[in-house]
Amino acid sequence: MEKHPGKLFYRLSRLAPGDALPLKRRPKAKVYANPLETQALPPFRQDGGPPLFRAMAHLRPLLPEVGASLTLKDLSQVLYPLAEREGRRGFPSAGEAYPLEAYLVVRRVEGVFPGVYHYFPREHQLFQIAAQVEEAAWAEALMGVALDRAAVLLVLTLLPERSEALFGLRGYRYALLEAGYAVGLVLLAAVGQGLAAYPAETFHDEGVARLLGLPEGEYPGVVVVLGR
Repeated sequence: MEKHPGKLFYRLSRLAPGDALPLKRRPKAKVYANPLETQALPPFRQDGGPPLFRAMAHLRPLLPEVGASLTLKDLSQVLYPLAEREGRRGFPSAGEAYPLEAYLVVRRVEGVFPGVYHYFPREHQLFQIAAQVEEAAWAEALMGVALDRAAVLLVLTLLPERSEALFGLRGYRYALLEAGYAVGLVLLAAVGQGLAAYPAETFHDEGVARLLGLPEGEYPGVVVVLGR
């Protein structure tokens, strides 16, 4: 059998006629029972603003300015695609397994304590899980991305076992696809507000996982640098 890890993954996760899917269970949302702080976010706007296609015309990865900050409303609107509305989120998820979590490393957001937060999509809230940002460690983990340009780092992580419970090994593919859907919408939400967003796909996985305190089976997927 093919030994190359990437090719082996696609070989094992292919779906052929007659293959059965586990369809075992629907996963539960991740919630922090005892966060250090909770920060309610303003209601997100669902209408008005720049037309969709005008925003799409400016959609491109762009590193933010050095030292710029965001408002809480800026952040709320950027996270709008990830929010849960009527039991679903703003992007496709095979089997509605949602093998995706979002964390924010807040450096400069008006009215918000710096630190590391987990985003709770059901209530559109941030739960603080670390009260400081290890600047040097993040700079090293991101392999040269200028951290002084980041008002916020948005880290999307993957829990492919949620999808695997429904779709077997193919669930690992769905988790990656879902991260792509979510990042595209986050970039569009940022550009629509005149903000800058840059997806950093290359980083030291173990470093990012350690800084977020990720458990076994949860993997960093992509880091989005947010600012102005």
